[in-house]
Amino acid sequence: MTQTLYAEDQAGTRHQVIQRLETPQGDDGGSPGHGAARITYTLADGSPVRRVDNDTFQVIGTGAYISAVRD
Repeated sequence: MTQTLYAEDQAGTRHQVIQRLETPQGDDGGSPGHGAARITYTLADGSPVRRVDNDTFQVIGTGAYISAVRD
């Protein structure tokens, strides 16, 4: 499952944040594995992002904070 969110930095630049639900894969890569599914976040360019709270994300590579925007 994939969802696109939008966030804005202090300069007012909008960024696409891609939210993905990743499910564990089995050792052979085909059958489902054990463990919990997890939600991951990346920018559209593939940069990893962590969610700080409901309205804030942090870009891992730069440490910059971006705030969610709703249209």
